Amino acid sequence: METQCRRIENRFLSKVRMEGQRRVLAMKLERPRTQNQDGFCVMTEDQVEQLRKQIAVYAVICEQLVDTHKAFTAQQDLAGMKMGNVYGDSMAFGGNKVTARQRWTPSNTQLEILERIYNEANGTPGKQRVKEITKELSQHGQVAETNVYNWFQNRRARSKRKQSVPTRINTESDCISQG
Repeated sequence: METQCRRIENRFLSKVRMEGQRRVLAMKLERPRTQNQDGFCVMTEDQVEQLRKQIAVYAVICEQLVDTHKAFTAQQDLAGMKMGNVYGDSMAFGGNKVTARQRWTPSNTQLEILERIYNEANGTPGKQRVKEITKELSQHGQVAETNVYNWFQNRRARSKRKQSVPTRINTESDCISQG
């Protein structure tokens, strides 16, 4: 009888110990560690609570930024930029694949218009003029203001490059004939 009582008592004590260990473990997991390895307090409980609140605020800000960016890229897609689905929205594409931004290739008519305007102005037009050009070009196919602006930037760079090539050739031939 005495041994049976001891067995019951031992089982009860081991259950109590296990429960105590569970509670300690739960408390450690629930509360972030505020002491370093040496046992010194690194943060007070108030500081930990303030940190939790700041993290929550930053999480909300991040969500708002993602929503804003999604709205912006959707707006660009509608304008003809075709930015692609950088968030891997499985509802839109049936998978988690990130799609690349599609390139804009101007039609022959659009190229003629762009070349004519470039030759008239010889430079990158201002914002308002880019909007007007985009509106004119959109009658001949999908195009965004960014595409138009970039086309003028690239065209100007190309013409500068072409102008500098003959200058180099002349300089080299001058050196050869003088030598």
